[in-house]
Amino acid sequence: MRNLLALIGAAVVAFAGVGWYMNWYTIKVAKSGDGNIQVQTNLDTKRVAEDAGEGARRVGELINSQAEKATSDAQTPAPATTPAPKAGGGWLFGDGWDRPAEPKGTGKR
Repeated sequence: MRNLLALIGAAVVAFAGVGWYMNWYTIKVAKSGDGNIQVQTNLDTKRVAEDAGEGARRVGELINSQAEKATSDAQTPAPATTPAPKAGGGWLFGDGWDRPAEPKGTGKR
């Protein structure tokens, strides 16, 4: 339950930060002559809708370009000269690892 509340709080803070940066809303604080504090907010819903639509369009273009790239990569044939791996692990560790080890106790190194 705490994690869900933390997620909701993080989403509210993120929306507030992005909204402030994108000028989706303004907050005005004024003190009246009799000492009362007045807080006025103005939410520009038209701008929020335009920015959200623009963001959705950009995400759609990004997904489309990635899908086209994946399609073109899938149609590109694999290179004909792909080297086959060596037996014994030489393909992983480099040359020299595919030789058998010397038997123990022969006195040779």
